[in-house]
Amino acid sequence: MSRSDEVVAVLRDRMASGRLRPGDRAPSTRAIVREFGVAMATASKVLARLRDDGLVATAPGRGTVVLDPSATARRPDALTVEAVVAAAVAVADAEGLDAVSMRRVGADLGVSTMALYRYVSDKDDLVLRMMDAACAELAPPVTAGGWRERLELVARELWSGFRRHPWFAGVMSMTRPQPVRSAIPFTECALEGLRSAGLGVGPALTAYLGLMNLVRGLAINIEAELAEEATSGLTADEWQQRQNRDLAAALPRERFPRMHELLENTHDFDLDDVFEAALTAYLDGLVVQIWAVERRRA
Repeated sequence: MSRSDEVVAVLRDRMASGRLRPGDRAPSTRAIVREFGVAMATASKVLARLRDDGLVATAPGRGTVVLDPSATARRPDALTVEAVVAAAVAVADAEGLDAVSMRRVGADLGVSTMALYRYVSDKDDLVLRMMDAACAELAPPVTAGGWRERLELVARELWSGFRRHPWFAGVMSMTRPQPVRSAIPFTECALEGLRSAGLGVGPALTAYLGLMNLVRGLAINIEAELAEEATSGLTADEWQQRQNRDLAAALPRERFPRMHELLENTHDFDLDDVFEAALTAYLDGLVVQIWAVERRRA
């Protein structure tokens, strides 16, 4: 038996006897060096062995901690990164992103909270993987066709992803974009279309970000509306009908004739219709911009 095997056996015994309980900090490499008189490389090997065996994991802000062996042993095959992410997505889809926590996901999977740290480093890592999984569900972009067809495809696929996962739009950042790997083909598709249409690198990026922020900005309302409907029990149309009478009474007709006209001829509100109208208007504007570029080059 090697020296690292001996140390692993001692630490395993401590975990089995309860001297090291689930959630306790495991000995650090320096502590192992001091207690057992081994080299730093051997101490690192010991922790790696314990980690590979599912007995310890790295927890953000706490270092290496002891896991619950009974929890990790219950589901040796079912618990994977994909299973953890899928469980988190299911919680977010049903209850919103605020309901997602390492504790909640672990409970849904039937494992301890600490067991999850073998698969994701923290909640930020989990959310990033959730975003990647949501994008991976989208139909892959088709590189054929003109710039408008490409942008329509990208925008509509992204919209469908936001519709399917209402929390998605709220976590996507435009100013500090996250490295979502499965989203890169869509960005490449859109930028290639805009560049091939004659826009420079900067204008193409601006046009693409404008389109993405338009879609995302509209989609942020999806989760808010679902939350409001769940709280009030009223759909958007039902809520608006209740508000129209009070709003009409508060607005002088002579000063706000168009508002009264709108209130008296209320149409059902459909966010998908707003998306289609906004998308068409935005792309029509790009037609003018691209036409001007072509004219200058002619």
